[in-house]
This record gives sequence, C-alpha cells and structure tokens, in this order.
Amino acid sequence: MKDLPLELLRTFVATVDTGSMAGAARVVSRTPSAVSLQMCKLGELVGQPLFRRTGRAQVLSRAGELLLPHAREILGASERALAALSGERLEGPVRFGTVQDLADRVLPRALADFSKQYPGVALHVQVAQSAVLLEQAQAGELDFVVCFQTRRAQRVVRREPMVWLGHRELADLNPLPIAVLDPPCGYIEAATQALRRIGRPYGIVLRTPSLAGLRAALEAGLAIGCRTALLRSGSIDVLGEAERLPSLPDIAFALHVPRPMSAAARRLAALVREVVATTPASPLAATQLARAAS
Repeated sequence: MKDLPLELLRTFVATVDTGSMAGAARVVSRTPSAVSLQMCKLGELVGQPLFRRTGRAQVLSRAGELLLPHAREILGASERALAALSGERLEGPVRFGTVQDLADRVLPRALADFSKQYPGVALHVQVAQSAVLLEQAQAGELDFVVCFQTRRAQRVVRREPMVWLGHRELADLNPLPIAVLDPPCGYIEAATQALRRIGRPYGIVLRTPSLAGLRAALEAGLAIGCRTALLRSGSIDVLGEAERLPSLPDIAFALHVPRPMSAAARRLAALVREVVATTPASPLAATQLARAAS
C-alpha cells in the first residue's frame, strides 16, 4: 500500500497556496527544482499529474483538485496530533490582511472565536485594498492575505458573481447614476465596460474611499453600484436584466502566502480559508440574484 508523505503534501499545498513552485520553494525552504521534483514524485504516487499548464501558468489538474482537500485534512490532523501530544499552546503575533468585503460580513465572528480559543495569539488584522495588502505581505508586514485575485497563479478560495445593487427605480434613469470606490478597483472596470458594451449611458455621481460610504450611498438611493451580494443590506435590491442592466463577470478571492508561517498563522489561515469558501451570501440576496438572472 502506498503512503502519501507529509513532506510532499506540505509542498503540494504550499504550491497551490502561493500559486507557483517558486513561491512554494520560499515557504518550504527548498529550491524551485527540488519542489518540482517533489511534485513529480507525488504525481507518481497518486498515478496522475497534479498540475497542468495553461499558457504560462500552472493550474491544478482534476487529480490535484481531488487531492487538495485531503492533503489539507491530513496536514491539519498531523499538526493537531503533535500539538495535543506536546501540549503546544499557540502563541505569538499573527498578522493577517483582508479586503473590506470580507472584513465586514464574513470574518468577524470567526476571528473573534479564534481569539477566544487561542488567547496567547496576538491577532493583528489589516483591512485595505488588495494592492496595498500584497505590497505589505511582500515587505514582511503580513503573514498572509486573502484579497481579490490579481494574478492568475494565485490560489482562489472563493468565486462570487458581481451584481448590480441599489434602489430599483434608479435603474430607469438615463444616464444611469452609479457610485464607485476610488481606483484602483476591478468593479469599476467591470461595470463601465459592461454598460459600454450594451450602449447604456451612465454617469459617476459619487466616488468614495470606503465600502461603508458606498453602502450608505446605495441605501440612501443616490446611485446604483456594482459589487457582490455580500454588500447587500435591507434597503438595497439586487438588480439585473429586468432593469436593462448588463451581465457582469465573477470576481475571485484568493489566498496569498509570501513566506513560511508560524503554527498560529497556519491555523488562522486554514480557518479563514474555510470560512471565506463556505459562508453564503444572505438568503434574501441569493433569492434576488436568482430572480435578477432569470
């Protein structure tokens, strides 16, 4: 019977989370060529290649996608067993960065529970734009980041459809009044490109540096915005084709791990990844989204 060595699984997960074998090499303290050899060996053990090349990027094969959750589970079980046997207490600072979309609605309860479960960990959470977070991570100021995917090689944790949000009666106005966050912002580009594609006139009536400001503008009926259903609140409708608004692409949240992490940071990263991947938008927003798309 074949076994899957923890060392190979750890390198495999690092390759997925960093988006490249070069990134994994930094995490597991090996050379890129050694990482490549390890992935070939692991592929031989499972009987199928774990990655396939798409253009210049390497993405998971079907076998890699099937192996990944099991690899995470095996590594997590190993860490928990060692911690239990050694009486390890997670301690030290953990510096985590994320975007406002997740900080507002998805992560607060999970982060609070983590702090209660591990009182010896000093948790520092930085909320900023994706570009800022990635710069801070590369500079050594953050242990890991969950932000919008900016490079194809990054490990995607969750995909969420972009939607139009606002008061329904505003969709009849011409030009369409829209509110946006200060650039750089992928939502601005997606929204304006979609409107130009169908020849729908629009005007940017409000720019704001914060997601709270954007939500307030939508709630007050000042404009229509483009975000995900995670931003929806009680007075904001999910809009769509019925309001003559064009379809929008999905946006991806991705995990970025720039260097080896402490045990506490790894534990938090696993929790954040799970929460971001599994937390649904509100039931009402999901219902409205389905109606808007029908």
